[in-house]
Amino acid sequence: MKDQVLDRILNKSSFPHKFERLEVDDNFCIIDTSEQVQRFAHRPEEMTLGKDIRLSFPELIGLEDILKAILYGKQELFELQGIRRGLNQPSHLYINIYIIREQYENFQNSLIVLIEDVTDKIVLKHKLLNQTNEANLLSSALINCKSYMEQVIASMPDAFLVTSNLGKIIKINHAAEELFGFSQEELINQPISLIIDDQVVIKAIYQHFAAQQNFQNLEVVCKTKTREKRLIAFSCSVISQGTESLEDIVFIGRDITTRQRREQRTSAQYTITRILSESQSIKQAIPQILQSMCQNLGWDLGELWTPSQYIGTSVKIHNVNAVLRCVEIWSSRLVSGREFKGVTWQTTYTPGVGLPGEIWIRRSPLWTEDITQDGDKRRSPAAAEAGLHAAFGFPILDDNEILGVMVFLSRDIQAKDTELLEMVGSIGSQIAQFIKRKQAEIALVESEQRYRDLFENANDLIQAVNAYGRFLYVNRAWREAFGYDEIEIASLNVFDIIHPEFRQYCWQKFYRVLSGEKQEQIKAGFITKNGETIFLEGNINGKFIEGHPIATHGIFRNVTQ
Repeated sequence: MKDQVLDRILNKSSFPHKFERLEVDDNFCIIDTSEQVQRFAHRPEEMTLGKDIRLSFPELIGLEDILKAILYGKQELFELQGIRRGLNQPSHLYINIYIIREQYENFQNSLIVLIEDVTDKIVLKHKLLNQTNEANLLSSALINCKSYMEQVIASMPDAFLVTSNLGKIIKINHAAEELFGFSQEELINQPISLIIDDQVVIKAIYQHFAAQQNFQNLEVVCKTKTREKRLIAFSCSVISQGTESLEDIVFIGRDITTRQRREQRTSAQYTITRILSESQSIKQAIPQILQSMCQNLGWDLGELWTPSQYIGTSVKIHNVNAVLRCVEIWSSRLVSGREFKGVTWQTTYTPGVGLPGEIWIRRSPLWTEDITQDGDKRRSPAAAEAGLHAAFGFPILDDNEILGVMVFLSRDIQAKDTELLEMVGSIGSQIAQFIKRKQAEIALVESEQRYRDLFENANDLIQAVNAYGRFLYVNRAWREAFGYDEIEIASLNVFDIIHPEFRQYCWQKFYRVLSGEKQEQIKAGFITKNGETIFLEGNINGKFIEGHPIATHGIFRNVTQ
């Protein structure tokens, strides 16, 4: 029986066993000890033969009934585990106590107390427990961090996408769904080319990441589920998975389409204003306007439709019998529209027919998302062949007079842009005013031709300047005083030859004349072609047609001394 109990004790652990031994009699007095047993006692000085074991091992106090049960064979084994020694010492000692019966031939029984040093096992167990606790804390922290990051990503206003190094989408947030119009199920495991249409850009991005370099504010044209183009500013970085072949790429994108459109429209308005101020004729201005509108606003083809040979003849609002013809086209190199242009040159519209005719009859800007689906049987097939879809147009309108219609087409299907239509309506009025001024200038030059001989022989310096400061006419005395020939004068602005000290003064006088005031006895300094300063004195008055300032006339005397 004793051997079986010992086997149970010895087989409890895979650690090497280190035992010390005590033997006590039925009065719990020590009758035998092993050499090193004292180091396990709570009070080593009490560990002597004949003394009560409870003095050196107080853990046994209160266990007397159990000890007697073992002593008389009623219980085989009693264990006390993980007893700690050395509370006030730098290092701790842990022991297990096993108590069994020893029976002799004379029927005298004693208790064998086996004391096992389990310090290494307990310390290891504590370490493992601490490591487990640390691992659990770390795991909990990681879970909380992941949950926190998931909440941050989900609540981000910017689009968040993660792709593999092969370009397959593996994660998106709600903002990305909203921006591109795809659900998560529609994007996950799909190539990034589903939203970035330019394969050259995609290839450049992933080649860049192969060199472990990040992008900041990379502007990329993307497409939504409805094929609408959006300009996205991406910040991109590589997330290493510990293996070169396992790297993810994070895209954080902000939609800057609205900002881009605002910049484009500001640029278009500025450019058109500049074109109108610098152009010498209507025919010089119109092609530049079509090109500028297309390039600044991102459209592919622009057209001018008028009822006359070119633009210039106004049509009253009640005229519904006009026949509209395309008299000017500009297109980008991306459009292979030779057939479409050929059809357009041969097509005519009456008011209310086709997009140009609808704009003509309504006198307001119009938009169509896809011209190939708008029922225009004359140009829709050719437009589809050229890859053209979205279109908008606006009238060149001044009060109740319509002068023409401009139409612009794109290779993309685009939703109606109300703000753009409002802007081009204003541009149409601006162009109409320019045309009316040019018509008036032509009429003015023709009407003044009769007086040219008189002006040419006058001793006074006579000039006619348009509302933008460009010279319409100067007489012989003016040319001789300043030293410019007619070709040079055609490229001059009146403010180019005013002395800097008088420029602000002359600006004020000029705009007062255009406002309807007559300016008499003006005296200012001017600079001739050879750099000399001369002083002129005279009068300026304005020329107006239907309330619009067309030109200023000035008659001056050279008062240089």
